[in-house]
Amino acid sequence: RGQGRVRATRSLDLNIPGGVEDGLRLQLSGQGEVGFAGGPNGDIYLDIKVREDEVFSRSGDDLTCVLTVPMHEAALGCQVQIDTFDGKVDLEVAPGTQSGDLITIKGKGSQKLRHQGRGDLVVQLEVVTPQKLDSKQKELLRQLAKLRKNDESALKKHSHGFFGKRR
Repeated sequence: RGQGRVRATRSLDLNIPGGVEDGLRLQLSGQGEVGFAGGPNGDIYLDIKVREDEVFSRSGDDLTCVLTVPMHEAALGCQVQIDTFDGKVDLEVAPGTQSGDLITIKGKGSQKLRHQGRGDLVVQLEVVTPQKLDSKQKELLRQLAKLRKNDESALKKHSHGFFGKRR
């Protein structure tokens, strides 16, 4: 004797809420198979896999990325326009910026799941030293080195990870 159920395929339209993380399980109540003997429909469980972005990484509700800055712009300061998921944002790089410094842009991170608001965008700065210099550029750097003769190399303890400087 049959169970009164027929196997069929159907499409479902669903809204994935903003802020879902990789590995989250969504339950669609009553959207599963027909129950036995006229009983209620079962549930469908969806396991979420979030595709990684080429630029941004996620840390909770915050997004993180790395911005490379030429040595002279890090020393003198500059304004850089960066792309975010909400469009372009102007970012102020302060004079004297060091590799590893962090700039936090409030409210430009991921949507908070089940809460209002958004996380932050945390930009780690990476100062890029030129690898190829012509003779004029080398001479200018030598002149700068003479003017900054009190600067010395020094050993320091290694910071741990991307958020080593984050407070």
